[in-house]
Amino acid sequence: MKRILSLLVFIAILSLLVGCTEQSIDEKEKAPKVSLEEIATQIKEQIAEDMKANGAGEDVLVDGNLQSYIETDLKESEEDDPAVAILLEKMQLNKEEFNSGIVIAAMMNVNSDEIILLEASDEAHVDKLKESLERELEAQTHTWEQYLPDQYEKVKKNIITTKGNYLLYVTYEHPEKIKEVFNQNFE
Repeated sequence: MKRILSLLVFIAILSLLVGCTEQSIDEKEKAPKVSLEEIATQIKEQIAEDMKANGAGEDVLVDGNLQSYIETDLKESEEDDPAVAILLEKMQLNKEEFNSGIVIAAMMNVNSDEIILLEASDEAHVDKLKESLERELEAQTHTWEQYLPDQYEKVKKNIITTKGNYLLYVTYEHPEKIKEVFNQNFE
């Protein structure tokens, strides 16, 4: 009887260990190999490469900053960066629903390029954050369909994707290139 009881306890413990191992493997697949900031850097490098290919010259990425683009950290204090308050309100984002958020957008009002990276604070917030990104797409659609037809074409190719707790929003000439940069960090 003791042997059977010992065997049952051993099987129960083994089952728990296997279950925990599978869960940690799943969680590793959902997390990127690098930080969100590093993914943003890779995206900026891709944009710089595309700009150079279009004849923009060599100095498009200087000290990690893309020329003619702005980068906003959505976790910054609204007092320190008023753009944060505007973006949070426009997309109806709650800072407590994400751990980090980065926006890379064209500086000029004649370019619809906008890339948003978000890391949800919890899996339960992913859908709500995706809704915020969809609201941003609606706003971009409304703006660009009446303003500049060539920029509206970029908005129509917009990509919104998720990997675990991570979200990507891309309005760009070649959104698939940015999505590829994002995805390669989860392989």
